[in-house]
Amino acid sequence: MILVIFLTALYLGQRPPRSELVIDSIQPGIDYRRGATSDPLRTVYHLLEVDLSTAGMGVMTTTPTETPAEIKNFLSSAEFAAQTVEDFATANDTRVAINGNFFYPFYASTPISYYPKPGDLVQVSGLTISEGVENSFGEPKWPVLCVSGQNQATIESFGRCPANTYSAVAGNLMTIKDGEPIVPPNSDVLPRTVVGVNQAGDKLFILIVDGRQRWYSEGATHAFTQQIMQEAGAYEALNLDGGGSVTLVIEQDGAQRVFNAPIHTRIIGRQRPVANHLGIVIDE
Repeated sequence: MILVIFLTALYLGQRPPRSELVIDSIQPGIDYRRGATSDPLRTVYHLLEVDLSTAGMGVMTTTPTETPAEIKNFLSSAEFAAQTVEDFATANDTRVAINGNFFYPFYASTPISYYPKPGDLVQVSGLTISEGVENSFGEPKWPVLCVSGQNQATIESFGRCPANTYSAVAGNLMTIKDGEPIVPPNSDVLPRTVVGVNQAGDKLFILIVDGRQRWYSEGATHAFTQQIMQEAGAYEALNLDGGGSVTLVIEQDGAQRVFNAPIHTRIIGRQRPVANHLGIVIDE
């Protein structure tokens, strides 16, 4: 408990303020907005709109560390070396990076007893595609964000992507389909990572909601994320891994910066090493 209090106190001054902030074109083709609410829940959220038609724009995902010779029958999966979103962003020179699929094994018992730590091997739940190669199947019915080599984005309902897909990450459920919100299975209030696409498939929306920080941001229900995504223009939306995995890193002034307030093992500001990531890159 003393460790948690000490590390939290060190970070609180760096946490993004509970205030509105709009930055147009933080990178070419990428707009950012931070919002805050107080009723019915206290939330701080971060919304990005990515114009996939921007010259040089690319979407990438984490490449696995070890891949089975043959992945088949929805049983085999590549293994990924866990790393934080910030480390992934730094290694790949991304302009924006977020956490991706749910993954396993995982536990977080105490601030010093948790898995995975950086470099530990884990597997993802649901489909992943990196550089055009399918690395995992997992749950065959989990929906998946698919981005082609020509930057055409879709969210597919049943875990399969078109043949020309270059990058893909999966989530546990769609929250918006054909422009309409889907009745969520629960109303849990959690930190959340949600991605969405417009009907034309040339815009990608990224929503990060901080949580588990009572007086700062409690988290969000699916209904809240649906509202934000619909207002942004999302025609389809997908819920990715949430909770302590939720992290947003944006390149600013040549340095990778954590833009949200992650929380892992009850320590505010601590990033969780996760299996895979989604990154926006620009080839200049």
